[in-house]
Amino acid sequence: MDFPADEYRARLHRTQEQMAKHDLPVLLLHQPENILFLTGFYTTGYFSYHALAVPRRGDPVLILRDMEVPAAHSTSWVKHHTVYADAAEPLPVWLDAARRALDGLGLAGGRVGVDEHSWFLTVERWKMLQALLPNATLVGEPRIVDHLRLIKSPRELECLRAAARQVEVGMRAGIEAIAPGVMEREVAGAVFSALVKAGSGMPLSGIITSGNRTDLIHGDYSDRRLERGDTVYFELQGIHQKYWARLMRAAVVGSPTAEQQRIAETILRIQDEAIALMRPGTPAGVIDRACREPLLASGLRETYTNRAGYSLGLNYRPSAGEFIREFVPGVEWVLEHGMVFHMLMMAAGMGFSETVLVTERGPERLTRMERKLFSVL
Repeated sequence: MDFPADEYRARLHRTQEQMAKHDLPVLLLHQPENILFLTGFYTTGYFSYHALAVPRRGDPVLILRDMEVPAAHSTSWVKHHTVYADAAEPLPVWLDAARRALDGLGLAGGRVGVDEHSWFLTVERWKMLQALLPNATLVGEPRIVDHLRLIKSPRELECLRAAARQVEVGMRAGIEAIAPGVMEREVAGAVFSALVKAGSGMPLSGIITSGNRTDLIHGDYSDRRLERGDTVYFELQGIHQKYWARLMRAAVVGSPTAEQQRIAETILRIQDEAIALMRPGTPAGVIDRACREPLLASGLRETYTNRAGYSLGLNYRPSAGEFIREFVPGVEWVLEHGMVFHMLMMAAGMGFSETVLVTERGPERLTRMERKLFSVL
């Protein structure tokens, strides 16, 4: 397991306390991060149905495809499983496993809290659950586990610090691989090799674009060859025990022009000033405005519609972050000690970001790589 059993049990206890406050006898969770957070169970096979039944009292039950049982034994402290085997429709054997799990807990009737926000609870699955649980009332649960994940424990912060060191190794390898005539694909190979050697886990992915491709906000690397004067844009992650630290940097092939240097220095100054405000009790809207308004005033962007930052920690693809809390116009939540965010700012083909921890002493950059526009001569 990635953490000792007592850490998982403490998370379960806090979940069950919130369930009592919301009068929920049982949760039926489908979001892979939340299942992992409570149980330790990890698989890349989440394309098949799996879920977690969490009673208000007692231990949870994992609902698994039978092929995943060895992974559950290896990664999770939870010993109670309800399994299903692959079988032809029309029998929804995978959802019938959820019914059997709730029956086994004696909670197949009454209120069942389900994570309506999960990408993995499809409309089809929701309708089938309603049909299979005629005596239950399915209600949306108030994102109990998501909100518990926002405040990182000391052990979680150790994972994030390790991930931050990994992403820095990958970023340096990518910058060192830059040269005229080198393909973006070759730069990516240097990045991913370095990440693996540094201990980073799956998935090996990242945004690596150059030249006129830097306006592809989520662009993949390509066969394009770097040219002198190009800006090269990186957005990478290090992953330690499924905890992600993210980092953006920009580099120039050759010496940067005065205009390129001015753009980078403007972005970095605005972002530094905004990050400095990230203290417990600060309204998120204050941070968002400190990012958004000066950048628009600088003239580097005509519009600024994307997030200025988002919560980061335990993560599964396809998501690039927790996104439980986001810095966007109109937000009303407040920063708390122990929250971690990916703070990002992009303009004119360049991007810079940091993974930032909110502490009582102020913001702490978990990623500590030099904040500058790199040039590769």
